[in-house]
Amino acid sequence: MRLTFYIVLIFIKLFAILPFCLVYLISDVLYFILYYGICYRKKIVIQNLERSFPGMEVSERTRIAKAFYRNLCDILLEGIKGFTMRQKILLKKYRLINPDLMKSYFEKGIDIVSVGSHYANWEWGIIIAPLQIKHKLYAFYTPVTNKYLEQYIQRSRKKLGTNMISLKGIREAFAYERNRPATFFFGADQSPSNPKAAYWMNFLNQDTPCMKGLEFFAKRYKMPVIYYDVQRIKRGYYTVELKVLEEEPGNTEPGEITEKYMYFLEQIILKKPEDYLWSHRRWKHQRNKE
Repeated sequence: MRLTFYIVLIFIKLFAILPFCLVYLISDVLYFILYYGICYRKKIVIQNLERSFPGMEVSERTRIAKAFYRNLCDILLEGIKGFTMRQKILLKKYRLINPDLMKSYFEKGIDIVSVGSHYANWEWGIIIAPLQIKHKLYAFYTPVTNKYLEQYIQRSRKKLGTNMISLKGIREAFAYERNRPATFFFGADQSPSNPKAAYWMNFLNQDTPCMKGLEFFAKRYKMPVIYYDVQRIKRGYYTVELKVLEEEPGNTEPGEITEKYMYFLEQIILKKPEDYLWSHRRWKHQRNKE
């Protein structure tokens, strides 16, 4: 475990001194290795695209698949680069275009449930959010198994103000005493670990189990739900637009917030599908069999 950590650390330090032009040159090479060489999860990507877009021409699905792998390689290397990027560069490359939306809630002392997805570059958002919003940020994630790498990630995120919370600690995080309004960030488009307890709905032409944590905590604590819409403007540059998914979660029907979130994400994917994480085993569960 320690050896693996030091190898990763060497890459992080190396990428710290590389200009972005070389980072993206490496990304281009990595794309050919993943797509044409080892075919990393290629069957999963193709299957996901076939099921999501059954009426689409094969040539168009192939184009999306290739563009997805380029996006994936960029995100992987941008994520490594993000550990050591200066704040000034981060703010230039990852811009929140309507911070006043969060500011209005902050000034009223209102806590927020924030939600994003595995679309475009989600890694930089966790790093830079504390620089662009006043709310205290709690981001929920699945810890890595390497304890040395886990400690490094925790230190790096906390350096700029993000409080990384294990998925096991979600309930405790909402109960923390806070000296200022907080926002609790969920990446809610993952496949739930327990499909029997999931909320099932149609998403991208498929029967899909959805995590209910986002909706549960928003309704329980009556917190407005804000979606972070990340879009790539050009290579290495992104904008984030905040959009209100639900203003009064306490007045919603069961499943309503979850459906709003998944429908909103679906519309984003349909406009530019190549920026979604198609290598994820999103549809590994089936309702009847589970």
